[in-house]
Amino acid sequence: MQISMDAIMRKGNILDAFLSGGCPACSLLRQDEFDLLCHWVGVSDEKHRTSNERKKLLKSKGLCNYHFWAFEQISGPYGSAEVGMELIEEIINILQGEEGGNRFLGLLEHYRNLDCPLCADMGEIEAAYIKELISLLAFHDNRDKYAAGWGLCLPHLIQTVMQLKDDSIVSFLLETAKERLESVKSNAGEYIRKRHPPLSWEQTKDEENSGFRAIEKLVGRHGIKMLLE
Repeated sequence: MQISMDAIMRKGNILDAFLSGGCPACSLLRQDEFDLLCHWVGVSDEKHRTSNERKKLLKSKGLCNYHFWAFEQISGPYGSAEVGMELIEEIINILQGEEGGNRFLGLLEHYRNLDCPLCADMGEIEAAYIKELISLLAFHDNRDKYAAGWGLCLPHLIQTVMQLKDDSIVSFLLETAKERLESVKSNAGEYIRKRHPPLSWEQTKDEENSGFRAIEKLVGRHGIKMLLE
C-alpha cells in the first residue's frame, strides 16, 4: 500500500487557496495531513503487517508526539494497539538485551532515531507548495489574486521570503502581510467591542473569524515546524 506525493498534493489549487479565508499553504496542508494520517491508519491494519509501508513506520520508530495522538484519534483502538504493540516489543528487546547503563543508552538511542514519516512527507509537500507559490508570484496577475485573500501565516511568510531572490516579491509579501495583520487586529477589536447585544447582531464574518485568523497568522496551522535555517 504505497502512497505518492502527487496523490496527496492538491496541485493547481494553490491559486484557489489564496481565497481560502486564511493562509493558503496552511489551508492545503491541513487536508494533506489528514489524508496522510488516513494512509498511516490504513497500514496499521493487521492485514498490512508485512507491507513495506508498515516496515517503514517501524523503522522510523513510529510517529512524533503530535502525529501519534492525531493518529490515535482517527484510528480506533485496534490500529493503535497493533502499531503500539510492535513498537513496544522493540523497546522490550532493548531492555532485555543489555545490562545496566547500556540499557539506558539503547533506549536513548531508540528515541534519538525517531524519524516521523508523516513529518517527513509533510515537509516535502510544504516545500513544494512554497516553491510553487514563489513561481506564481512572479506574475502580477497572481499577486492581485494573492492580495485579495488573507495571505500567508508568519511562519510560511518567513519560509517563503528566505527563499526569494526577487526583492519586488519580498516587498509585496511584507507589505501585504502588514495590511492583513492590521485588518485582523481591527476585526478583533470590533468583535470585542460588539460582544453584547444589540451590537453583537452587527458582527461581520471577518470579525467573528478574527480569533482564528490571529492565531493562524502568528503560529500557522497545528503542528507546523518553524524552520529558520
